[in-house]
Amino acid sequence: MKITLRRSSGAALALAGLLALGACGSSDTGSGDKDTSTSTSEKAASGDTIDAGDLAKRMATAMQKAGSGTMAMETGGESAKGDFRYVDGKLEQHTNVPVQGQAMEIIAIGDFVYLKGLPGQAKPWVKIDPKASDPISQMFKNMAEGGVSDPAKMAGNLKGTEAKVKSKDGDNTTYEFEVEAAKALGATASPSPSPSASAPAQTKFTITYVLDKEDRPVTISTMAGGQEIKVAYSDWGKKVDITEPPADQVGPMSFPSGAS
Repeated sequence: MKITLRRSSGAALALAGLLALGACGSSDTGSGDKDTSTSTSEKAASGDTIDAGDLAKRMATAMQKAGSGTMAMETGGESAKGDFRYVDGKLEQHTNVPVQGQAMEIIAIGDFVYLKGLPGQAKPWVKIDPKASDPISQMFKNMAEGGVSDPAKMAGNLKGTEAKVKSKDGDNTTYEFEVEAAKALGATASPSPSPSASAPAQTKFTITYVLDKEDRPVTISTMAGGQEIKVAYSDWGKKVDITEPPADQVGPMSFPSGAS
């Protein structure tokens, strides 16, 4: 069995997910969590520059302080939407994502990720163990273990990258910076070029953050494969109920003989 994602939509949504999680992952962000000073965005003026790593850390801290919210991702005519919350400082999420025209649900809770909508499975839901070596488990390893969703790690990856204040619009501030893909995602998370790819892999991204006066993201966007990827955030502090699927509907990943 081969499970593939269309480069034009699935891969872009995967990157959108990384951008979204990179902003709101779980981790101890250090003494900055208790910082009650005026937010970076409230003080920023058009033309100012700031370290993108510091900006990402302030954004992550603001999101964790809010506690929960909604993410909506769009690219290439496809859209995904989900809720997230923090439990004891750790991110949990429930997202609905279209893949190749099929509906897929993703639940990240505790140490595992649950997928619904994969073909050829004995149960509706598949439990992903980040310690497993199969390619699907490894693809979701970062989500299950924190990985790029750890704001301290994301901020560390962006440290030294200059972000510029592009504009101020009411309570919202727009920041923009260019970063190498390997640096943004971490060297070990950088995707390898496909041997069959007709064009070289994109090595740099221009990322745009629009933050509110409390440093919470309004949107995060970039361009990949010639398409805009945008993640919008809303409903801060909403009540979010995320639970594991019923045990009798969950099974291990099934790989038929000869699968690749």
